[in-house]
Amino acid sequence: MSETLDAMLSAMPESYQKTVGFPTYDLLAAASIPMEELAAQLQETAAKLNPANLTGEELESYIKSRSGLVRNPPTYASGILQVTGNGTVNEGDLFESAGGIQFAATATVEISGSGEVPIRCTTPGAAGNLPAGSVTMMPVQIAGIVSVSNSDTLTGGYDAESDAAYYDRYILRLQTPPTSGNQYHYRIWALEVTGVGGVQIYPLGHGDNTVDVVIIDVDGQPADEELIGRVQTYIDPGSKGLGEGEAPIGAYCYVSGAEPKELDISMTVQTLPGAEQEAVTAAVKAAVAAYLKGIAFAQDYVSYARINAAVLEADGVQDVSGLTVNGATANVAIGERQVAVLGEVSIQYGAGA
Repeated sequence: MSETLDAMLSAMPESYQKTVGFPTYDLLAAASIPMEELAAQLQETAAKLNPANLTGEELESYIKSRSGLVRNPPTYASGILQVTGNGTVNEGDLFESAGGIQFAATATVEISGSGEVPIRCTTPGAAGNLPAGSVTMMPVQIAGIVSVSNSDTLTGGYDAESDAAYYDRYILRLQTPPTSGNQYHYRIWALEVTGVGGVQIYPLGHGDNTVDVVIIDVDGQPADEELIGRVQTYIDPGSKGLGEGEAPIGAYCYVSGAEPKELDISMTVQTLPGAEQEAVTAAVKAAVAAYLKGIAFAQDYVSYARINAAVLEADGVQDVSGLTVNGATANVAIGERQVAVLGEVSIQYGAGA
């Protein structure tokens, strides 16, 4: 029996027969069904008054109508492809990785023996960020072209801003109102660029009328040159202070990536029965990296105890002993303009201490 039907039956006088099969029960039971559906709809509608409960297009509609903030769109990975042969690679010609990720040439290039062709992923997002040597195939053979390969990593692909990050940026806008190029303004401008995951602002970093903007990417890593360049162009192209970007005239902005503070960790790990060492090593690295991402630009030290806890929580780990971080068993300070990143991970497998 539903709560609604129970309440309706309780409200009826005891002089009525209210057991199943009698008119009083049957009529109230039928009426309670749409009433419960309506109550559920009202509860769902009330929950949507809080933007923290919204997702997708509903979240975008709520935030955009109240603040003008739009969700950061995805970007496309790009890079350079080394091509050998004698022929012409035309703009739009396709190349492909073994995993089926396709890239298109962004310029027409005559190849004589060998040459370089700029390429851009046809799929937006992080899927196009591939290591060197990944793009080696041509879905449609190009006359005269013998082989292709990317000698460097393909970068610059970022997924669209997540609901959580979009909502956090909206709350930041409300709690730290941007006004006339104040510190909050620079922070918000930087976060409006796809791929930026955290920002530190240093007023007068290069002298009077200057602002230093230090950024990390959405993975909590030091921003690469491509991301730094996009933020610089958005706020103050060329650090000229001409008001050609978001920054006001006379304000010289200098964008840089955070300095990596590498953490080398060493330990002895006892695995759970059946766990493979290679998989456990990968799990440990992922767990520690996730912790470091969570504190990036939010905490000025790395907790030794939290790293130990992260290792213990990694899949396949039963126990850990002898953990050192940068050769010590203490917290590691993170300086200004720095972000902690995982360095060398050394794991000995055996019985715990």
